[in-house]
Amino acid sequence: MSAVEREPAGGDGGALRAVVLSYGDGGEVGPLLLSLLAEGMAAERILVVHNPARPGEPDPALPAGVGLLRSSHNLGYAAGMNRGIERQRECGCELLLLLTHDARLCPGALARLLAAAEAHPDFGLLGPALVFAGSERPFSFGGLSRAGGGMEHRTERPEPADGIAACDWVDGGTVLVRSAVLERVGRFDERFWSYFEEAELCLRARRAGFRVGVVLDAIAEQAPGGPGRPGVWSYLMTRNGIAYAWRAAGPGGLALASARAVFEVGLELLRVLARGLRLRRGSPTEPWALAVGTARGLFDFYRRRWGPPPPLPGPRDVANLAPPGGDGGA
Repeated sequence: MSAVEREPAGGDGGALRAVVLSYGDGGEVGPLLLSLLAEGMAAERILVVHNPARPGEPDPALPAGVGLLRSSHNLGYAAGMNRGIERQRECGCELLLLLTHDARLCPGALARLLAAAEAHPDFGLLGPALVFAGSERPFSFGGLSRAGGGMEHRTERPEPADGIAACDWVDGGTVLVRSAVLERVGRFDERFWSYFEEAELCLRARRAGFRVGVVLDAIAEQAPGGPGRPGVWSYLMTRNGIAYAWRAAGPGGLALASARAVFEVGLELLRVLARGLRLRRGSPTEPWALAVGTARGLFDFYRRRWGPPPPLPGPRDVANLAPPGGDGGA
């Protein structure tokens, strides 16, 4: 029996489907799909949602049997994933494995995630332990929310007795979600576009009585994207981070997150000045992009501008944000 025909180890293959969110035509999705097939997942249960990086971009090359949903433009994470979730749930499944094209599951990770889901039905969302791409350096053993609505990755490995470290949220690059969670609390909030949408979904799931955790023996690689898009990254982290803090901690979280954004703008402007006067090494371009992105994110939260980011300074690796003939508005 071939890898494509086998059911995933550690669970009922009929209960599981996967959504892979792809962006651009760089071919990054190929190794991920081959790893899923090698782990025993049937190609017919994998659906790729492709967000093109430019109009007219060709479809990604996919293994035989893998499904494809083409987006008209770059929908971002939330809307792109929601399209795939809707299609896969129409086919029937108890579990959905959500992945971005740059995710890399280490051998055995899928089987361990499925085994944990089967043994612990109270966990509505499960993620793997994340390491930085190409290394064994820990990136995240699950996300934690601070009292004021701030967030952080847990970087020290916990040692729970059952091998699952409970947490407040898991990274959206690799997450196993029960359909029951989506039935109870809904899908990703598309207003976020990208960043914080997985944490916000986990917040709703926990409030509905589901647990969230990391399967410590399931390992996946993660490549944080912030350095490639400082203006966009700071904008989305600020705007969506304030929204999350408000939902998680109420008016106090809103006030603290807003004050933190003001402080960060001032700090980055000082870095711009120091580099411009050659008091510190480096170009002022990066801190300027961070300052502008943070300030615009704060401003846009209060004026309720949602959706994709506006034009911002600094290098960026997101494009094709508007539908054909559209303006990519909030």
